[in-house]
Amino acid sequence: MSSTSSDSGLLEPVYRTVTPGYGSHEDTSMDVIGWIMVLGILTLLFPLIPLFLGVVLIGKAISAVRSQTQSA
Repeated sequence: MSSTSSDSGLLEPVYRTVTPGYGSHEDTSMDVIGWIMVLGILTLLFPLIPLFLGVVLIGKAISAVRSQTQSA
């Protein structure tokens, strides 16, 4: 190497590929599909919320009664 060269000695990265480069873009259609799926699931599960709360409350009541009868 000559002393007048301005190379720093580092190699530049070379990307060898046959596919063209990918430019990032927003994928609005997939975003809409995702929101539709979330809203559909919430619509189907919303009527089950009272049933779920009933099961939880009954379970808590049973455990409270059991702890009262065991401590007495």
